[in-house]
Amino acid sequence: MSSFIETIPGEYLAVASSLVYAGTLVSIRRGMVGSTPMAALLIVNSIVAMGGLAGAAFRGTLFTVALAPFFWFALVGLLGQGIGTLTYYNGIDRMGVGRATAIQSSSPLWGAIFAILVLGERPGMAVLVGTVAIVGGVVLLAVPEDWDGKGGWIQSALIYPLISSVAYAFVPIFAKIAFSFQKSPYLGFGVAFSVGTLTMLMGTRIFPTGGRIRMNPKSFGIFVGAGVLNLLGAIFFWIAIVGGKVTVVLPISRLYPLWVLILGALFLGKLERITARVVTAGVLVVVGGVLTVAFG
Repeated sequence: MSSFIETIPGEYLAVASSLVYAGTLVSIRRGMVGSTPMAALLIVNSIVAMGGLAGAAFRGTLFTVALAPFFWFALVGLLGQGIGTLTYYNGIDRMGVGRATAIQSSSPLWGAIFAILVLGERPGMAVLVGTVAIVGGVVLLAVPEDWDGKGGWIQSALIYPLISSVAYAFVPIFAKIAFSFQKSPYLGFGVAFSVGTLTMLMGTRIFPTGGRIRMNPKSFGIFVGAGVLNLLGAIFFWIAIVGGKVTVVLPISRLYPLWVLILGALFLGKLERITARVVTAGVLVVVGGVLTVAFG
């Protein structure tokens, strides 16, 4: 299967990754009744970590990894799956999911800047416009309709999703550096999610609620399913990074808020009121995605 996936252009894998990740988020939301976010994160991340390490063992890269790529993969986990996730959910705890997600959604812009400065990528104007359109659309989808613009943004909690956006932007950058030594995507996300899971466990004290871990049996089954979906999304995203450009793959992989809106209506019975802002956001995301795929 992986050999076939590796023949698919990176931009299409990024779209697939965003769609699968949207399914992960919808599943987690279904399992959140009677459970805590930290419980969901630990189960999902652990499944992705074990899946990646098992895939690396099957492909013969688990025990042949050199120190240099291992270091960069571990750094990806520390920053992205570790610090990035902790600060994002801490921001949600302190300022709400809408505003935290809107700020955190600036990650592709940071990623484009880092890719240009560190990797020497030279995206065309269409790709840059597409990236801005995707980010703008995601921000519009993320901010609550009833938010009046007062409070929330100019406060100390702003720093958490902002740190998260920068941390996640470094994920494909450091992965690209690691792949310059050894092209092993399964090993990459296996190590990254393992380090990220350990980082989350050590960092639960930063949450206002203490990062409690609690769940019921039904939620456990749903979280396992979400973990399998996230594993598939990680395969798509990391293989996309191997052959694709960060300035193309990263913004396209962030299309998931649009898919969450659609999947939420289909499977959660959560019908979003179609307003001018929702339509504008959808158009921005779609146009941005088309520009990035067509000209990336």
